[in-house]
Amino acid sequence: MFKKQIILIFGYLCTSFILSSQDYKFRHITTVDGLSHNEVRKIVKDTEGYLWFGTQNGLNRFDGYRFEVFKHTPKDSTTIVGDKIYALSTSKDKLWVGTTNGLSIINTCSLEVVTMSEASSFIKNEVLQLYNDGLSMWVCTGVKNYLVDIKTLSVRTCLEPYKIVCVSKGLDGNYWIGTDKGLLKYNKQTDSIVKSYDLGGFNGHNLDQIVTNGYGEIWVTIGNKLFMYQSERDRFIPMYEARALNAIVQNNEGVLFFGSYGDGLLVYRRDLGSFNTIVANPERKNSLSSNDVYDVFIDNENIIWVGTQEGLDYYDFTRDRFSSLLHVPGNDNSLRNSFVQTICGITEDTLWIGTREGVDEVVFTDGYRESYINPIELRLKGFDVLKNKYITNIYQDSKRRVWIGTAADGLYMLEKGSKNLHHYSNKREQQSTISGNAINAILEDNQERMWFGTNKGLSLLKEIENVGSAFENFTYSIHNGKREDLKDIFTVFQDSKSRIWIGMYTRGLALLQEQGESKNFIRFHHNAANPTTLSSDEVFVAFEDSRNRMWFGTSSGGINVLKEYADKNGDIGDYYFDSYTENEGLSDNEVNAIMEDSLGHLWIATNKGISKFDINKESFVNYTTYDGVLKGKFRKNAKWKAPDGTLFFGGAAGINFFNPSKFKRNEIIPMPKFNRLTIDNKKVEVGQEFEGCVELNLKVAFR
Repeated sequence: MFKKQIILIFGYLCTSFILSSQDYKFRHITTVDGLSHNEVRKIVKDTEGYLWFGTQNGLNRFDGYRFEVFKHTPKDSTTIVGDKIYALSTSKDKLWVGTTNGLSIINTCSLEVVTMSEASSFIKNEVLQLYNDGLSMWVCTGVKNYLVDIKTLSVRTCLEPYKIVCVSKGLDGNYWIGTDKGLLKYNKQTDSIVKSYDLGGFNGHNLDQIVTNGYGEIWVTIGNKLFMYQSERDRFIPMYEARALNAIVQNNEGVLFFGSYGDGLLVYRRDLGSFNTIVANPERKNSLSSNDVYDVFIDNENIIWVGTQEGLDYYDFTRDRFSSLLHVPGNDNSLRNSFVQTICGITEDTLWIGTREGVDEVVFTDGYRESYINPIELRLKGFDVLKNKYITNIYQDSKRRVWIGTAADGLYMLEKGSKNLHHYSNKREQQSTISGNAINAILEDNQERMWFGTNKGLSLLKEIENVGSAFENFTYSIHNGKREDLKDIFTVFQDSKSRIWIGMYTRGLALLQEQGESKNFIRFHHNAANPTTLSSDEVFVAFEDSRNRMWFGTSSGGINVLKEYADKNGDIGDYYFDSYTENEGLSDNEVNAIMEDSLGHLWIATNKGISKFDINKESFVNYTTYDGVLKGKFRKNAKWKAPDGTLFFGGAAGINFFNPSKFKRNEIIPMPKFNRLTIDNKKVEVGQEFEGCVELNLKVAFR
């Protein structure tokens, strides 16, 4: 059987948010990926939705997956006239290509080079600049300036005494033109110069640029200087200085980007009135490839494309919305170990992180943009005992005591203001010690009692003033004469109704019932024959949302929401569960943590990423490594919600954190286009016979 493949160009509905300059993480495209040359001079997007990149060795069309390269073939008029490309522009169904050997026009539907019988006799010089004003294409060479009618391709010259370098049309209909003799304000209808400005001569080889925007601003790069037009005083004022400034582009949020040959990328935040630079850093794989920038382009999905001396870079706002804390070998300002088991907020800007090798303290500044990480034992000497221990839980109670659970060495506690750790461990010969040495869950209830879930049972701390501490342990429950173990406890949670829930591995869910000193447990289990029971007996996560609904995360059955039957008096009579799994859109059925954002959406960490659950619509949006989510599974209940709404999830590769309130939905609807049909990697044309059959008998335009 033949494999059939249809190649599509498509976009994604996604979210985006503005980052500070240091947060841009670029992906890189080079000749290894199919680009014809690493020196990318110009970038445009045609009316079909394809990106085009002009390099110093050919023209490249990019469909989001692969490149199609166009190059000059001697004595072949059906190819572009040159391979060194300095200028690109688009009009409807046309790509205009300025090369060192002249001008070519490509029909972007048929990909054929357009014959320009009239223009070819005029435009054979090096084309340094192209500008589409809606009616004409300005073609600026080192010798003459041409206006080419976009529809008829008729040609005329303009402003012959000047060498035009760059052009932009202002909101008032006048043109701003950078020439070798200075900056001109030009009226095209009357073919007259309104005014000239002495900013110095523009140089086409320096890629000097002019841009006017919807704010009515006029920005000019000339040499090493950046100018902005001050309309009230009819003058240009210097704004910034950097080496060989060139490209100018603005994103959807009004942030301006400027290219510099030597100083990377310059970012101007209009709301802050501040400039920041983005530069290449060999130690960061996601930095710019090079500080030598030729062009910057932002497409309609707000993706930033940067043409550099050493390849093509892009920052996709659909990715990297999730910041991270990682273990970086050799970097002291990183986690000691990638495997994060627990996160606890000690203060608003300080987190304690439990890893497989001890505790790290993370201190944030500037919101949650900058972090400083140190092993906790460097600040608190008493923590030497925890160095290299597998930390499972960190919990701060109402008395500011910090409780630290381990995987095999019991429980530790640090009193507020103390430097000494108290240690609690299970001793078989003493029934009043904690039930087990693997501490998987910690809870302070609304009576300030401390509960601990261990591998061997549930323990309640009894603190008697001037006497000491002891534990009351619960290792089984009896219901209808049947004894069931209480052990391998991974979550202990008290809800707004003061109910305490206990989630266990393979033993389902238990609900504590207290009457005086008597304590009993109601048990809940999965029953494959009854869809209203728990979806799995592996219950690791318990969470209550802002509408007081209880949610339980399982290891194989997704999430469960508790439903409660009420009798005629309104009293709760019975419980049942609804579940949401991969079948309903959850990224994975193993749920490791649940939190809620300010809009009431649940954020669920699984083994395949992070899922956002809109409860009202019962719909999921799943985020993966494509979006910046760390690879590797998240850990059970390794989570924290900061006061400003930032959510932290820990896992086997480190910590992801993000603020959902800063996510914005991209409303651009992707328009799929059929690019080609292949069978066994061979292109099939419309109407072509294949093994006795006409594979496509409809007139489909493959573009």
